[in-house]
Amino acid sequence: MVKAYLRYEPADCFGVVASSNSNVVYDHNGKLVITAALENVIVWNPKLGTAVHTLKPVSSGGACGEVTRLARAPSVFVAAGYNDGVIRVWDYVKEENVLSLNGHKTAVTALRYNKSGAILASGGKDTDVVIWDVVGETGLFRLRGHRDQITDVVFVERGNRLVSSSKDSVVRVWDLDTQHCIQTVVGHRGEVWALAVDPQERRLVTGSVDQQLRVYTIANETNQPSAVSTNTLISAVGPSQGAGSDVSSENQTDVLALLGSIQRQTADRVVTLEYDEAGEMLGCHAANKSVELYRVRDEVEAQKRVKRRKKRQREKAKMKEGGKEQEEEEEEEGAEGKA
Repeated sequence: MVKAYLRYEPADCFGVVASSNSNVVYDHNGKLVITAALENVIVWNPKLGTAVHTLKPVSSGGACGEVTRLARAPSVFVAAGYNDGVIRVWDYVKEENVLSLNGHKTAVTALRYNKSGAILASGGKDTDVVIWDVVGETGLFRLRGHRDQITDVVFVERGNRLVSSSKDSVVRVWDLDTQHCIQTVVGHRGEVWALAVDPQERRLVTGSVDQQLRVYTIANETNQPSAVSTNTLISAVGPSQGAGSDVSSENQTDVLALLGSIQRQTADRVVTLEYDEAGEMLGCHAANKSVELYRVRDEVEAQKRVKRRKKRQREKAKMKEGGKEQEEEEEEEGAEGKA
């Protein structure tokens, strides 16, 4: 009798590795992965496949809520938003809860630090955006205007602005100095779920439930369009489809100007949009667990691509003309043969 032996055997059980109701982030060095596991936050070493730190909240009122959003600071701190509206800031090296913030009535669905890590923006199902001073351990102000759940927020450091998206299909631009909405963008046909700003803060990309990613140029401090040429940006992210103005302003200066759109391969909604550190690649994570990568081209590469496209079009036109001439000659020869 031949015995069959298993090549691999289970050696350990991790329990919940990552909850489906929250996102996943890297640490500031890009070496560790931070996930939400129900009410806990776990820091993983992906190379070793081991849990390095486990952050367990302690609640005096009983059980803690489930983690619904994560955001990392450019340091050893990570912010976790919970479905009861609480935001906890953790030092994941010391496994210590250094700060708790209460400002939302329902689940926290969007979190983002600014570049310095001193300011934290949060959004929730209560449709409010709250700006927090993490160093001063206090809330600064609340931004209201959306009519449905906040899905994402992103800082635009140039001009001290914040961009927010919502399930109400609207993207809003906020001036953090005046604490007012200065622009409303209505472009997608459904809920807007993700935002991404390139490291140079020249472009903003939005993702929705439809099959298009919409690309906008970001005005500089003097309220002029970005110095990068329009042709460069369109060629950088893909062909422009239905480009036009879908922007309405609440004053005379537009921060965002529609550049074009990219047709996605999948029909599932966008979950996450992210640029790499150099701003040369854009990743799009969809609800069907697929990831699409887009290469951002510079002006020289974009011009070369346009030239190649025009050359191929001319070659195809010549081939079609040659085929038609050949068919006409064959028809003439056939007619002479019959005569």
